[in-house]
Amino acid sequence: MGSDSDRLGSDRLGSDRQDNTWHLAIRTGWIIGLALTVVCIAAMVGLVVWALVIPLSIWVFLMLVGACLALGLAIRIVYQLWGLVNARYELDRNALTIYWGPVEHQIPMGSIREVIAGTRLQNLHIRPSLRWPGYHVALGRATVAPVGEAGPTTSAALDPILFYASASRGGQVVLRTDAVAYAISPADLEDFLVALRERLEMGPTQEVEERATHPKFLDWQIWKDRWALSMLMVGFGLLILLTGILCWRFPYLPPEVVLRISAAGEPLLVAGAARIFYVVAVGAAFAVLNTALGFVFYNRQRPIAYFLWSGLVAIIASLWVAIISILLMQ
Repeated sequence: MGSDSDRLGSDRLGSDRQDNTWHLAIRTGWIIGLALTVVCIAAMVGLVVWALVIPLSIWVFLMLVGACLALGLAIRIVYQLWGLVNARYELDRNALTIYWGPVEHQIPMGSIREVIAGTRLQNLHIRPSLRWPGYHVALGRATVAPVGEAGPTTSAALDPILFYASASRGGQVVLRTDAVAYAISPADLEDFLVALRERLEMGPTQEVEERATHPKFLDWQIWKDRWALSMLMVGFGLLILLTGILCWRFPYLPPEVVLRISAAGEPLLVAGAARIFYVVAVGAAFAVLNTALGFVFYNRQRPIAYFLWSGLVAIIASLWVAIISILLMQ
């Protein structure tokens, strides 16, 4: 067991805390996250309004795509803020439990091998993730700096490290187990370390398992099915790209376009240029319908789901042929 908990815990040998719950300092993370959400929503509204007041073109398409991305980012930030607001640590003699929104990690006290000050982390590498000051939830790896003559002579490696903290490294403590390390940041770090040391010295009253829980939809088999995901990505990607091409070509089309010709090359159906977007609407309807039905059948009759999703790719491909033919007739 490392000695950082003794150092960070100062000379206080006990804690007068009456419960086992330890909260985080969330003010900074909450304010910045809320500001980012407001910026994203403002950007989305601005892009939509701008797209509505200018003639239809490729710029309108790009603005609407940007608005969708801004909305998605705002939703993601709100979800992360919900996790931050509902974050806490619960500590007793048997386990430390990290609660972060729908995520829960239970760390048995008997599995903790070392308590390390966050300031000792070096060569920190964090996987790309959405983080900001006051919100540090990520997966990474690092080495641990030596503590002096009484400490190790070389830096130890921690890989992986799960960060569930609202403070920077100076306000974090890392709990190392045999499998993984956890970086946390109780608001009252000094009292927490004293309480942690007391419980480690007393020992557990019963054995508990090291476990992690998260939203059930993350365990769906489809997220590991590359074939299914590829079909959906290709189908929706082709539909979005087709919409962009139509927006790009629309300003150059005549007021009325030929949608159908006879075998002799005579126009059979002529309509306003905007009618060409009906093709995209048909593709969008099939995309929604086939995707939804595919998810319904995926766990029951997977071949049916594959048939629906591959059929979606075929339908969008046929729409591409139709659109290209219409554009070539103009």
